[in-house]
Amino acid sequence: MNDTEEARKAWLRDCQSYDLFAQLIADRVKVAVQALGIWCETTARAKDVPSLVKKLLKGKHTYDSLPDKAGARCVVRYLSELNQAVVRARDLFVCSEPDDKLQERKHDQVGYISIHLDVRLKEDDEKASDFPPDRYWAELQIRTMSQHLWAEMAHDTVYKNDETIVAVPDEIKRRVNLMAGLLEVADHEFDRLNEELALDPAIEIYKKLESYYYRLTSRRPDPELSLTIINMLMPLYGNDVTEVAQRIAAFFKAHEEELVHVYEEADDWRVSAFLYQPEALMLLDRLETDDLEMRRLWNEHFPEKELERVANAFGMSFD
Repeated sequence: MNDTEEARKAWLRDCQSYDLFAQLIADRVKVAVQALGIWCETTARAKDVPSLVKKLLKGKHTYDSLPDKAGARCVVRYLSELNQAVVRARDLFVCSEPDDKLQERKHDQVGYISIHLDVRLKEDDEKASDFPPDRYWAELQIRTMSQHLWAEMAHDTVYKNDETIVAVPDEIKRRVNLMAGLLEVADHEFDRLNEELALDPAIEIYKKLESYYYRLTSRRPDPELSLTIINMLMPLYGNDVTEVAQRIAAFFKAHEEELVHVYEEADDWRVSAFLYQPEALMLLDRLETDDLEMRRLWNEHFPEKELERVANAFGMSFD
């Protein structure tokens, strides 16, 4: 189908189902990546009519062969998390070989970096009848926050892909690529910082708590507040990082189903702000272990009502 008027009519008919398909991909990826204890943000979209027509006007595809009628994106924080997200996606769907833009770059080249996969549902997927794999596929992009920043800003400014960058003046081309190089350096540095900061006991505990917390919610916590509370609670664990890690692992394993339910049903008007902090797991563990000592310590620093809200969310009463 090369007639753009016919393509418009077809897309008005098909667009909603492709939008639902893209959202299904994004939702499943988010659940799978968060199950690893990794924060991620996912989005989904089907092309709007003008974008679809513009794509067809380039003459490279027909309506039926257009590969990215729908797209989903998964943004993670660190380079070291990219491959883990890719592995989960390949477990979930029928995927093309990952198109890793970094691997395409030579040692002296910089530019757009992201990982792209074409994804379809498996034949035995419960949703395959709604989205037949021979008709429905989406482009899944997996990238870091730094890569996403560069891609979004460069796209809006000048850059769409390697073909369009060829047409701009060399000076602008160089400046665009220099920014990409700076953000690539930043990604590597953030990875190193993430590893090195964990040498501090409170931050090491914070990182361990994150791996459980992000299985429950994608809400971004306040790290400064977290470190204050973790340092406050450490004496209750004998200031032993290993003891904290073991206790939280055991607590999460014993109460995972309840925790998932608590976060799914949480009402922002009623729950404590501290529920959306990774150290909430330490609070719950200590309330279960010795609620009187936990309350005594807490009341020296924070309002008891906030701790009571955390307890109430988990079915504990202070009465």
